[in-house]
Amino acid sequence: MSNTNTNNLPTPLRWLVTLGPTHEPIDQVRFIGNRSSGRMGLEIAKAAKANGAHVRILAGPCSLPEIDSWTDVARFQTAADLRGLLTEAWSNFDVLIMAAAVADWRVVGAAHVGKIRRDATPPTLQLEPVAEILGNVRSRDNQFVVGFALEPKDEVIASARRKLVAKKADCIVANSLQTLDCINSDAQIVWPDGHVISLDAFGGIAAKSAVAKWIVAAISPAIAQKCRNR
Repeated sequence: MSNTNTNNLPTPLRWLVTLGPTHEPIDQVRFIGNRSSGRMGLEIAKAAKANGAHVRILAGPCSLPEIDSWTDVARFQTAADLRGLLTEAWSNFDVLIMAAAVADWRVVGAAHVGKIRRDATPPTLQLEPVAEILGNVRSRDNQFVVGFALEPKDEVIASARRKLVAKKADCIVANSLQTLDCINSDAQIVWPDGHVISLDAFGGIAAKSAVAKWIVAAISPAIAQKCRNR
């Protein structure tokens, strides 16, 4: 991908932002999912766009009206859908923000056709792990990958450090479980060299819109360095 346009001006960085949950179907009515709102991913997309980036959103099944008016957006339902969209799009982008909350399990085999009727015997569901997505994404040396971790507060940094390796990310945004469904975030950024950046200027927690701008500002120097030869 060239880094100049016809006027010899640098082309904007291209960010690919995934957000929201996945829904893994049980039948045509029910699914295995999670409570991700997609808000943090959307706020990061808005902050990156305000900084001049071209931003494409891959959005799961979440209710954020702003997504419907976004210029470049694609929707997914399942982890398999998201994997397919990433496989198709990632080579054309510079930065991947993997804020989507992918379900950990899915029902073995195809979803039940129709609706499983309620009766005296509840159905037994056999589950299997959802295949890892981010750790299997193929990236070039000049692409920058940001992963996310959501864990109890006393475990989140250790989890983020493990995910740095498992998910082959350039950094991990770590959020405590206590902020799930909140308008605020206590995000910290964990780097491969071991150092952690916290929201000290905000007293450790702030509105997600402010935290998203902080995240974009904090990772931008590393992005510029790694993507300089795009």
